[in-house]
Amino acid sequence: MEIVNTLAFWLHFVGLALGGVAAFGIPLTAARIHGAEPAGRPALAQVIQVFSKAGSAGIGTLILTGLIMTFTKLDGFAGQSPWFHAKLALVVVLVGVIVVNKKLGAKAMQGDAKAAVVARKMSMVGILLLAGIIFSAVKAFG
Repeated sequence: MEIVNTLAFWLHFVGLALGGVAAFGIPLTAARIHGAEPAGRPALAQVIQVFSKAGSAGIGTLILTGLIMTFTKLDGFAGQSPWFHAKLALVVVLVGVIVVNKKLGAKAMQGDAKAAVVARKMSMVGILLLAGIIFSAVKAFG
């Protein structure tokens, strides 16, 4: 079981890295679309799509490996610290933000300026949630 936990822990950090790339890469790239030459905008949109896929893979990996470690290393959810449960709550909220922001991003790519503004703000919320998740994890397991 030790090897499963080690692999899950490693993959958990890979998922975190993928999520971080998306959390920071998407808003930074999206901010450049408006000022880009019209011919270059599709390339920037493709970069955002790649970041989005990486982020989705990352959050999926984080959830899967987190569940594996919760049951193989921690014996389940019961008896965990309040910081652990805060981390879980923040993950749920982050997943909601990601779902909403994917929809907003699709509208923004179709030219909806209001959706682009809201997506930018939601991206900042996502970054704050990610920071809160990491802080909670440090407190729960550190």
